[in-house]
Amino acid sequence: MRCETTPVERLIRGLLAVMLGSFAFSSLDNLWCAIPAATCATFLLIGTITGWCPTNLLFREQVNASGEPNPFGIPEAPQKVKF
Repeated sequence: MRCETTPVERLIRGLLAVMLGSFAFSSLDNLWCAIPAATCATFLLIGTITGWCPTNLLFREQVNASGEPNPFGIPEAPQKVKF
């Protein structure tokens, strides 16, 4: 699943990832601050490069846009099974 973002927003996320990464690198003497900053910078950088949203980790159910069953008529996992 991709984020619905424009190239400008992805560029801004990339710049924020670089700034946050440099902050994490400069604060290596305080690991309680450097580790979360590096983690956030990594997620931002991955989202910038691939278009993936780290917030997708919070959503377990994927929405099937078509809502149609497969060619065999069997509901697939993303669809809700009706009895």
